[in-house]
Amino acid sequence: MKAIIIGAGKVGFSIAQLLSKEDHDVVIIEQSPERQEILEETLDVQVIGGSGSSTSVLEAAGVRSADMLLAVTEHDELNMVACLLGKKYGIKTTVARVRNPEYLEVRDFDFKEAIGIDLIINPERVTALEIAKIVRHPEAANVDYYAMGKVQMVELEIKKQSPLVGKKIKELETALPYNIVCIEHQQNILVPRGDDILHEGDRIHLIAQTKEMREVEKMLGFHTPRVEHITILGGGRTGFYLAQILEQSRPELQIKVIEKDMMRARQISAKLKHTLVIQGDGSDYQLLQEESIGNSDLFVAVTDDDKINVLCSLIASNLGVKKAICQVKRTDIMPLVEQIGIDTILSPRMLTAGVILKYLRRGDIISVTVFGDDRAEMLELLAQPGSSAVNKELRHIRFPSGSVIGAVMRDDKVIIPDGRFQIKAHDRLMVFSMLKSIHKIERLFARG
Repeated sequence: MKAIIIGAGKVGFSIAQLLSKEDHDVVIIEQSPERQEILEETLDVQVIGGSGSSTSVLEAAGVRSADMLLAVTEHDELNMVACLLGKKYGIKTTVARVRNPEYLEVRDFDFKEAIGIDLIINPERVTALEIAKIVRHPEAANVDYYAMGKVQMVELEIKKQSPLVGKKIKELETALPYNIVCIEHQQNILVPRGDDILHEGDRIHLIAQTKEMREVEKMLGFHTPRVEHITILGGGRTGFYLAQILEQSRPELQIKVIEKDMMRARQISAKLKHTLVIQGDGSDYQLLQEESIGNSDLFVAVTDDDKINVLCSLIASNLGVKKAICQVKRTDIMPLVEQIGIDTILSPRMLTAGVILKYLRRGDIISVTVFGDDRAEMLELLAQPGSSAVNKELRHIRFPSGSVIGAVMRDDKVIIPDGRFQIKAHDRLMVFSMLKSIHKIERLFARG
């Protein structure tokens, strides 16, 4: 597949890196000479200097033979124009990064359809929505939904006092159906087998029916804490979106936003209904003490500065906050940050990549979730008629190493499959796979 990426900022670079790893033909259009030099030194991609809104530059990038165009510069208008031109050249799939909500809130006018953009993505809103899911499930480090919300996957850390410590997978309680699709153990990701032993500090990715997940967690010894107070550090787009979402979905919550910039603090205070906006420096230990941040059930650090987010998350934890959620934009430092004890670390780049990836996969892909700095994925897909896996029991299918089916939805019924389960055409499958096996999984369930 040939993809043209316009803009090599953080989002564009991450997507280009991910696609080049999978041997796709990637061309990046970038105006900055400095960024061009970095791209040529670090990625196996073609780099063209210029603007994505220039037809001559697009033609030099091979727009007539491209399968996908992703416009992810900092400028909404440039991104939209580039996608419009891409459609005129016949590109099948166009993706635009659009951050200004005014473009998406015009009444009686489908902006997306009029311009011909297949996916409009706002990384800040994607991140805010992800955090809002964790607020609903504070026991989890991450939460994802599949099968129209009927299947849920949570990432849970095994604490020192957990009854799971020292137990083998095959010894766990199974009164309710669930699957552990992967374990993160000492920075390694593995698909568990029956004899694998769980250790303190391991993170398990548990999948079950959404309506039964609370009971499954309880059965396995996990406790769901009550969330009444939340503090958000950073009143930028992500912090504002999060407060807005929580006001609508959880009106009983007591929400504080700490924003350093006076003008920005006033702007969001006027737009938010019952959120307390505090103008101040969130890295000021005395301010955090004065505002009783230690009494918060959740502390969410989403400023544009990774260092501030990490530092303040650690301060908040030291002050007694029950759970800290930290945004880290630099994916290269995430493994290091994960080792210093912050409860949940989110990468806007990886969340955005997951939303875009479903447009790149073969077969009927419904959604993609990226794991562990793009080392693994959870694919939600449809088993196509005529594929090699259809009408076979799972135990008779040669699954590629590092992959497992976590759940299946058939005729609106959710099934946690065992080895005797037989796959049928049009089954909706939730499949976990290491990156090296993704293409084999796609072929396994794609039409023959």
